[in-house]
Amino acid sequence: MGCVMSEDGMTDDDDINTQTTKLFVVGNTLQRKFSYCTREVKMKLFSSHCYSIYCNLSWSRFQVTTLNRLKVCHNDILKRLMGLSSSSLAFTRNGVNNLDVIRRHSAFSLMSRVEFSANSIITSVRQSSAYVCGPIQQRWLGLLFVQNVW
Repeated sequence: MGCVMSEDGMTDDDDINTQTTKLFVVGNTLQRKFSYCTREVKMKLFSSHCYSIYCNLSWSRFQVTTLNRLKVCHNDILKRLMGLSSSSLAFTRNGVNNLDVIRRHSAFSLMSRVEFSANSIITSVRQSSAYVCGPIQQRWLGLLFVQNVW
């Protein structure tokens, strides 16, 4: 399957790969320096260092495999930090959010701020077709409204 490209040939894959690399570095550092800390300390470190995936809400054109590598990286960090064999078990036992949940919360937060802003510039942008029909808005809606097939 080929990469989805915009008219100018640009995608967000490079930025996602950069964030994945940064996350791997942070994860390795956490595991190396804090492996003997309590579960509570590890959870606080994980949430403060691994919840911020900068610019993730601006990503609208990327290969699914690129984003999946970021998700696997995020899952592996928690799994290794907690010494568990299953990432789903690590997230469930420790009450922390996976990357999909973090991205949904971020999208909801930003969309709410945009929708309820009284700022005239933001209002103008919000009413433009570029915002209403644009790829970023579509990606945010896709994050928020997951369709279940029964």
